[in-house]
Amino acid sequence: VLNGAGRGVRGTKTSPINNVCFPSVICDSYAPSGCNLCSVSILQDVMDDFDGNNDELDRAARSQLAEWFPSHAEAILDPSKWVLKATYRISNAQPAQFGVPYPASVNKGRDAATFRGFKLPDGMVLAGDHMTTASLNGALGSGII
Repeated sequence: VLNGAGRGVRGTKTSPINNVCFPSVICDSYAPSGCNLCSVSILQDVMDDFDGNNDELDRAARSQLAEWFPSHAEAILDPSKWVLKATYRISNAQPAQFGVPYPASVNKGRDAATFRGFKLPDGMVLAGDHMTTASLNGALGSGII
């Protein structure tokens, strides 16, 4: 689930989550029997805003998840039911991909009908995560022209 809140709301202390997924839905061995794993990604700027205060970060993330999944809000907000197992700060987990000769763009990506300034033959396009952002979403959206 991607955070669809608009600019100025998304990526703030009250809307810190960039995306959330539940890997144990795909592979049940990722969580103990009877449990599920919820994985939340929060970008570096927001992590920096919390300045290492993991308790405040946990409360903010739970609050946002409770808004997204209201039928589970009571359990989400109860740390004894939804247990925080770990917080990892991964530097450069997804590089911004700027400042290189042919930078990617978080808005539209590179022109898929050209390669290094040369127009490609009609019907041929470039696609891949190197065209937008280094992510599955970037790869999937890259071939759309």
